[in-house]
Amino acid sequence: MQATSRKGGKEMKQFSRTVLTVMGLAVAAAVLSSVPAQASTSSVVAHAWVPGVAYFTQLDPSNPFSTELVEVSVARTANTYVLIYNVFDFGGGFSAAGSGSIPASSVNVTGGTVNTGNVTFTMNVNTCDVTGFTTSYGPCGNFNLTWVEVPASVAGTFASRGDTKFTSPQGNGTVLTVETNGTTEAFGALTTGTALGFAVPASTFGGITKQTNVTVTITGP
Repeated sequence: MQATSRKGGKEMKQFSRTVLTVMGLAVAAAVLSSVPAQASTSSVVAHAWVPGVAYFTQLDPSNPFSTELVEVSVARTANTYVLIYNVFDFGGGFSAAGSGSIPASSVNVTGGTVNTGNVTFTMNVNTCDVTGFTTSYGPCGNFNLTWVEVPASVAGTFASRGDTKFTSPQGNGTVLTVETNGTTEAFGALTTGTALGFAVPASTFGGITKQTNVTVTITGP
């Protein structure tokens, strides 16, 4: 059990460094963008789980310079889920971004007890089929992803009370922001599946966040 805990701590530190690096890239890109007038929606979420992941992949496995950074996150409002994604080109020649509400039927959350590794969030949606979904640039397509909570006893958690803000550039000088005010608790989550055809590498850590009585404000193009 002690060996498992040490391993989990190392994995969680790696997960934290990866997320901080990716978020830094996203925020830097957003700051460099001009932000036009945007519409806002705000609602109170009594209880929800919302996941996210960021990972590097290659368009051509034989070409180390064909690298892409894929970011996928899900936000929750009182009435729906919102998918936000970005694919940044690091020599692969492919970029994409999009955001919008997705059908509740495309999301399944099971195992509501935390700290036991039972919370699983599954999303299976083709954004090409979702009316009103905004594809800022690049193609629409399939997102088939699963996040499985890593127990707090192995990877730890991060609790937050107050305001948090996530910013995502959406192309053409537009930026989408998700602001939360309330209590959240973030858990590590092993992530599998594909986003726009890009497979998540084996043993990739994402995150899944518990929201309790959180006010969520989404501002976007």
